[in-house]
Amino acid sequence: MAEPIDPKKADLARQLEHAQELKREQLEKEKERRAGRQEETRERGERQHAFAEADLLAEERKKRELKEWQSAEAERKKVVAEMKKKKEEERKFWEDQDAKNVERHKKRAVYMKHMHEMNVRQALLEHRKTAAKKLMDDTREHAEWDALRSRQQAELDAKQERSRTTTQGRKKRAEADQEEQRLKETADEEARQKKARLDAQERDATARLDSEIRRRRMEANTLPAGIRETELRKIDADERRERDKIAQDRRVRQTAVDTDTNKRKLEIDALTRRKREDAAISERENLKAIDAKEKLRGDQAGKDAVRREEEAARRAEHIARGEEEIPT
Repeated sequence: MAEPIDPKKADLARQLEHAQELKREQLEKEKERRAGRQEETRERGERQHAFAEADLLAEERKKRELKEWQSAEAERKKVVAEMKKKKEEERKFWEDQDAKNVERHKKRAVYMKHMHEMNVRQALLEHRKTAAKKLMDDTREHAEWDALRSRQQAELDAKQERSRTTTQGRKKRAEADQEEQRLKETADEEARQKKARLDAQERDATARLDSEIRRRRMEANTLPAGIRETELRKIDADERRERDKIAQDRRVRQTAVDTDTNKRKLEIDALTRRKREDAAISERENLKAIDAKEKLRGDQAGKDAVRREEEAARRAEHIARGEEEIPT
């Protein structure tokens, strides 16, 4: 017959295996946390770089617009100065002419009026082109900034949601650990109480046996010598047999208690393991949903920026053609 397994050694082996499993899980979690911190550092560096490039582009755009405006203003002043100069020359010229040049003066005046109207139309056209370009540049800048802020807000919201999700996951796993400890302590306490009852039952049975043996020996001692010795030997044999029987019954019942307790602990291990696994699965699914939501918001921010730029391009074309008022 196979040697019976010591329940205490088996339980100790299971506890050691469980401790090693917890240690492996803890090392894996630490590895994931280090990877998360490295990824967060990389993303922070990318965002700072994006901010720096955006600021540089905005500054260069402002300098370019100022330079273009100064150049246009200088050109306009030059044109106005030249027109004033021409008018002054024309005025002196016509003052020096006699009445015979009146018709010629009229033709010249009509020509100058036509030139002035052309200059006004050209200036208005240039103004519309400048306004259209400014609308496009301003819209592009604002759209890019709004998209960047939307992506940053999506990242911040996702980070907060991830923190809440991981905290909740840790809480659920900790609750499962606490439940496992509580249930096992309860199982141990119930086993202790059952063994205490077995001790009491064994003592009662032993006491009854002692009383019965004393009674039988007293009766045997009243018998004749030959019969008395035989009866006393029989009583001794009966006593040994009954004591062995009581001890055997105690061992069987105690083994049954230990077996039930170990079975209950295995059920507790399975129950709490499922709860921890469910918590981990729920955490992974929630983190996956958070990532998807963050990506969706980032993509939508980019689409909104493109839509605004396309709308600005359409309006700029209408402004340049004179089909829409110049924005104030």
